[in-house]
Amino acid sequence: MSTDNSREIARQYGAQLFDIPAGTFDHGLTRNAGAEKATGDLVYFTVQDAWIRDDNMLEKMARHFETPEVIAVTGHQAVPHEKNMNPMLWFRPVSTPKITEKVIDRKVAFDRLSPGAQQALISWDNVVAMYRKEALTTQPFIATEFAEDWIWSYNALLNGWKLLHDSSLVVYHYHHQSYGYAFKSRYTISYHFYKYFKYKPALPAVLLPSIRATYHLVKNKKLSWCEKAYWIRHNTSATLANFFSVLNFLTRLKAEGEKGIQKGYNKYCKRVPQGRLKT
Repeated sequence: MSTDNSREIARQYGAQLFDIPAGTFDHGLTRNAGAEKATGDLVYFTVQDAWIRDDNMLEKMARHFETPEVIAVTGHQAVPHEKNMNPMLWFRPVSTPKITEKVIDRKVAFDRLSPGAQQALISWDNVVAMYRKEALTTQPFIATEFAEDWIWSYNALLNGWKLLHDSSLVVYHYHHQSYGYAFKSRYTISYHFYKYFKYKPALPAVLLPSIRATYHLVKNKKLSWCEKAYWIRHNTSATLANFFSVLNFLTRLKAEGEKGIQKGYNKYCKRVPQGRLKT
């Protein structure tokens, strides 16, 4: 339920609003419902707490579809330089944006690629993605609480469709990583990627990332010493949460297999972890 008048603002601009009953949201099925109600040839997906960096982004994104073979386009999530958002994630472009085509060569079996190459190929992001509506009708999202975008991308590529990633298409998006949120969201990622793709996460490092974060935060001249101390604690907490989440997942997987990680998912992720901003 909106508490910031966003519904009223949307109506002022002629938007059509459709209610989703509380407790029925599903990352896949809810997007299918939205695609069904769309009247245009192209459908853009984002989330309620993301915002476009450039006013002409949607127009630029839509131009990719002038090439008939292109079925869907995704862009890049970034974190702006705001003090209530983790400075270690601030957007710092270091290379020229590029367009990457995602196509599976049917002569090369997908399962013969390394796990890293597979993940790079099927990575997708519904925080900033545009589709041909007919593609969403032909291949709708599956019912799932997470990773509906990666699963759709995987199936689309197996269909022989061409997808694009354009890193110049930037939206700002941020979730504050409390220990509990970081633990649950990492477990959710590990669970769904293993469930659908059999990807087993590697145990993340703790010491080096914590040292690196502390070094860069101390050097950040935009932050006061109090802010530096806060963000050092924050990043250390999130690093530990990720480590213990993956350790928990791997321990359950080794001890009881899929039954064990399902128990963990039921325990920690009864609800899809909801991102929040720092208050």
